[in-house]
Amino acid sequence: MLSRRLMLAGVGATVVLGFNTTARAWSTSGAESALRRLPSLDGVVLTDPGSLAPYSTDAGSSVHETPVAVLLPGSVSDIQKMVRFCARHGIRVAARGQGHTTFGQSLVECGLVIDMGSINQVHSITSERADVGAGLKWSELVAITIPQGRKPPVLTGYLGLSIGGTLSVGGISTNNRGGAQVDNVRELDVVTGTGDLITCSHRHNREVFEIALAGLGQCGIITRAVVDLVPAPPLIRVYTLNYTDNALFFADLRVLLDRGELHDVFNVGGADGAGGWIYQLTAAQPFHVGSPPDDARLLRDLSQPVSAAEVVDVPALDFAMRVDTGIDFLKQIGLWDGVLHPWFDVFLPDRSVESYVDEVMSQLTPEDVGPTGFLLLFPLRRSKLSQPLLRVPNCDEWVYLFDILTAAPAPGPDPDFQRRMLARNRTLFEKARRVGGTRYPIGSLPFSQRDWVLHFGEQWPRLSAAKRRLDPASILTPGPRIFG
Repeated sequence: MLSRRLMLAGVGATVVLGFNTTARAWSTSGAESALRRLPSLDGVVLTDPGSLAPYSTDAGSSVHETPVAVLLPGSVSDIQKMVRFCARHGIRVAARGQGHTTFGQSLVECGLVIDMGSINQVHSITSERADVGAGLKWSELVAITIPQGRKPPVLTGYLGLSIGGTLSVGGISTNNRGGAQVDNVRELDVVTGTGDLITCSHRHNREVFEIALAGLGQCGIITRAVVDLVPAPPLIRVYTLNYTDNALFFADLRVLLDRGELHDVFNVGGADGAGGWIYQLTAAQPFHVGSPPDDARLLRDLSQPVSAAEVVDVPALDFAMRVDTGIDFLKQIGLWDGVLHPWFDVFLPDRSVESYVDEVMSQLTPEDVGPTGFLLLFPLRRSKLSQPLLRVPNCDEWVYLFDILTAAPAPGPDPDFQRRMLARNRTLFEKARRVGGTRYPIGSLPFSQRDWVLHFGEQWPRLSAAKRRLDPASILTPGPRIFG
């Protein structure tokens, strides 16, 4: 943190000394009579416009809410101290990992953002688990573990995300039978809205554990996580088959899912160049050198011959980082930062996914996806999804995450495009809800409190009670507007 202080001083960033309770503003002079001085910190609190600007929007680039201060914590104790300080003075707080949600979920207007990036310690790694700071990115973790022949059981497509961030939302994987990332956690440290640090697990402080996992940061800030590790063979064989027919695609997808012989089975969709859409059925199988998968056996009984599949072997780390590589390229050519990303994300039950996806894709236009956007369909076994606040359809064994990862054609504001896409998202969500779908809350969808009550269903009273107990001043994570 000392080097970070020197860097900040070099660019003229302003370090805060306290909070003026009369003016309701942060102070850098320390001379006001109404000043409430900050607690002694290992890190720093900043208020200058240059420091605040990166925290005023997220990956969606459509919501802009500027905090009045940013904490760069030098320790977990800093987070506790500042949460207590903010609770006393009615200052709202948002912990921010990589800000990869798309509708202001990690933002706070006129409040304090806690940049979790410095809480990125690797405390220990064994063959079965990794004990890490919540600000560590999954990409940083797998860069350590995969060369050692271990990896987390499930990984999101994009790994440039903080571990605490995805555990606060859910963390969905292309691994069909491993559950979500929240289902593969041994233990957490959580700072509550009262500033208390609670260590919790399935067996100890279970209520806090289950409220933190997929709890959207409403009752606590995850600062440390112990996550599972499993064997990671060094190579991945990737199979891809292309479809333009919805029924044939789903028939073959279900053949592969029901057999359960492949590690990953999912779909990536995109334009076919002729006004239609391609379903790219993708499957992946880890293997060791000298023991390659049997292609004919794994791809038997499909509507297409084995020879129609594209087959590529890639190193395990390259496969894990495949989406990161694509996003890094978009950043380099100026088509990521500042680009509107009004994403649509829902879970669908097996009984309605085929008809829903068919109807929606038949109505999509090129604008609905954009030149750098794409579609995703991730099938998951519901029985492997154990955390109660990850809200998925409960009527079928298979549930599917369906994503339209829309991207505007160029950086910069476009109010008409944003309005059209938000209206589209609401229409598609209502259609999904009517057929048993639920929201995966990383996308761009205005939600009222009534929507949130319906979303959490039977878990709403439990979440509300936990909010009153663990965050009585109601300062934590106001971005989703769950509690007003």
